[in-house]
Parts: sequence; C-alpha cells; structure tokens
Amino acid sequence: MNGCQMIVAYRLKEHQTFIDAVQRATRTTESFGIEPTHGMFGSAEWWDSIAAGELEVHTVKGQITDVYMGSMNDWPEFKMLSDAGEESRWTRWLNTAAHDRIYRIGSRIEIDYVMQRHRPQSSDKGAEIKQILEIRIAESPRPK
Repeated sequence: MNGCQMIVAYRLKEHQTFIDAVQRATRTTESFGIEPTHGMFGSAEWWDSIAAGELEVHTVKGQITDVYMGSMNDWPEFKMLSDAGEESRWTRWLNTAAHDRIYRIGSRIEIDYVMQRHRPQSSDKGAEIKQILEIRIAESPRPK
C-alpha cells in the first residue's frame, strides 16, 4: 500500500446522533428504522452480537473511483471498485468534517459493515442494507 497510513474517517460508535435517530424511529413507528434482530440498533446488546460473531462483520477493500453529491445534489457519496472487481456506491460518512478531504479518487479504502433489515412496512419493504460500522481510507500524498 506504498506505506500510506489508514485513517478512520467514520466509526458508527462515535455517531450517537445517528444511532439515537434510528433507535427512535424503530421504537416509534413500523415504517422506519431497523429490525431489532440482534438487539436494538447501536445498543450494547447489538454490539455484543457483533463481537460474538452472531451479526457477521463484512469488509470490502478497494479503491475510490468517484466522489460526488448524490440524491438531489445534497447527499455526499462515493463509488469504489473492490479488489474483487465489484463496483459499489456508499454514503461519505464522517465523524470529523476535516476527514472529507481524504475521500479522493484513487485512494485505498476499507469498509466494515453488517447486513441489517429495514422495517417490513418501510418504503423498501424490509430490504436488507449494508450498515457501515467503520470506514478507513489511506491518506495519500497531496497531488502536486
């Protein structure tokens, strides 16, 4: 990896406002939130399920191929090409705004995630989603 250090751009455990919002949605409606199959999302029980391997952590590694604003030009996203040759699109989550600068085309990236289901009555009818736990990006030298 050319000696580049991996920097943690995002760690779900540090995104308490997001965890609180998902928990509130899960508790108060059938139309939003994540099915509490391994405990309430973001709870100690949920994290224990991950640590015990009951909720399997997946890791995808690859290279950032695009950085852009998605949706209605209001949602930060990026595309990556995995080492296995698969293209995927992800939200550009951050714990610190300063880390947005390390989302660069060509940078190595690693994403840890678990598979979770939305609520059955949600707009996507309980689709399985990749819930990001952590994003690490290689801090590349600045272009000249």
